[in-house]
Amino acid sequence: MKNTKCHFCGFENFEERQVEYIYRRNGKYLIVRDLPCEACLRCGERYYPAEALLAVEARFKAIHEHQREPEETLAVPVESFALVAA
Repeated sequence: MKNTKCHFCGFENFEERQVEYIYRRNGKYLIVRDLPCEACLRCGERYYPAEALLAVEARFKAIHEHQREPEETLAVPVESFALVAA
């Protein structure tokens, strides 16, 4: 996956990275560590390989259909902005 131009800012330089990715579907989440991507060196926009995103979707489905156990489970506090800004 070699980008030639950022679709967001037009910059042409990218860096391969492994990042934390949060997948959300129907109010359920999966945090994936070390997902490969290319990141624009100007604005930081990320581009993910299609096969990596398909693998994330498959793992999400398997975990939430109880066919597979996650590596780890986290409890995450949730606040609405009105409470945060008060």
